[in-house]
Amino acid sequence: MRRRGATAATAAGVALLVAACGGQLGGSPDPERKRVGFVPKSLNQEFWVNTKKGAEAGARAGRAEVLIKAAGDDTQITEQIDLVENLLAQDVDALVIAPSDSDLLKPVLEKAASRMPVVLFDSDIPDWKPKTSYVGTQNKDGGVKAGKYIAELLKGKGDLAIVSGIPGSQVGIERVDGVKQGLKEAKAEIEIVKEITGQFDREQAVGAMEDILQTNPDVDAVFAANDQMALGAIQAISARKLTDKVKLIGFDGALEATQAILAGDMQATIAQDPYAMGKRGVQDALRSLADEKVDKEVNTGARLVEPGNARKYFEEARRKLGGTGRGLGASQ
Repeated sequence: MRRRGATAATAAGVALLVAACGGQLGGSPDPERKRVGFVPKSLNQEFWVNTKKGAEAGARAGRAEVLIKAAGDDTQITEQIDLVENLLAQDVDALVIAPSDSDLLKPVLEKAASRMPVVLFDSDIPDWKPKTSYVGTQNKDGGVKAGKYIAELLKGKGDLAIVSGIPGSQVGIERVDGVKQGLKEAKAEIEIVKEITGQFDREQAVGAMEDILQTNPDVDAVFAANDQMALGAIQAISARKLTDKVKLIGFDGALEATQAILAGDMQATIAQDPYAMGKRGVQDALRSLADEKVDKEVNTGARLVEPGNARKYFEEARRKLGGTGRGLGASQ
C-alpha cells in the first residue's frame, strides 16, 4: 500500500484534525454533515499524505467532514489505537483506517464496528467480517509483477536480496510472497541470498542495505517492499558505487522513487494509488451511512513503473495531486 524529511512537523506524532469542505480547525461541527474519522498509519511519507488528500476530496464530494488523525510513525500501534478511541469519543459517524497491526487493532475496531461503518484501506484484515469494505492494492499481485520483472532484468539468473517491511505486516508479507511467486512463474534460476527487515523506514533500510552488501557483495538485484526502503537502499548502493550493477525495485509508486528511476538509480517500482484509496474509502463510508450498496473489496490497482513509462506516470500522478511533483525531502 511508505520517513524523516521535510514533513518532520507532521512526523512528530501530533494527530491532525482536518475539516473538509471549507470547515475551520476547532470550529463547531455542522450537525447536518456526516463526520468521518480517517486514520492513515502516519503522515510522514508522501504515500500517506496522498491518502489524506484523497480523503479530503472524498469528503468534499460527499459534503461531509473528515477528521484526520495519524500516529507519528507506522510502527506506533498503541498510538493508533488511542487515536481511534479518541475519534469514537468525538462521535464520528464512520471510520476509515489503515490498521498498523491487524491483530492488535481488532479490539478497538470491533468496538467501532458495533457503532458505525468501518472501512479498511491499504492494509486489509482478510478474515475480519465486521468490516464494511477494504479499499486498496492487491499486494501479492503487485509482488508477482515485481518478481517477473526482476526475472526479466536478470535474464532468469542471479542473486536477489529482499528488504522486507515490519515483521508481521500483512502488506509486507503479501508483497514478498508475490515476488517469490513471480520468480517461480517466470521459471527463473534466481537465488534469494538474504531477506532482512527495513521496518518500512528509509533510515533503517540504509543499514539493511549495507548489511546485504557486506555479506553478499555480488548481489545482482534488491527488492524493497516499499519505496521508502528503496530510497534508503540507494544511499548504501551509491556509497559503494554499485548503482550500475545492483538492480533495485521498490513498491508504492512514490514520485521521489519515480524520479530515481528517471535518474537511473532505480529500475522499477510497483505503483499503488493512495489518492484513490483515501477518496474511495471515505466515499464508501458515506455510501454505507446512506444505506447504499458498498463493494466488499475494491482493488485500486498496481502497475509496473519502469524507465519506459516512468515519465508518463510521473506527469499523470503530479497532475492528479495538483502539486509540483517533487518528493517530500527524505520522505516517500
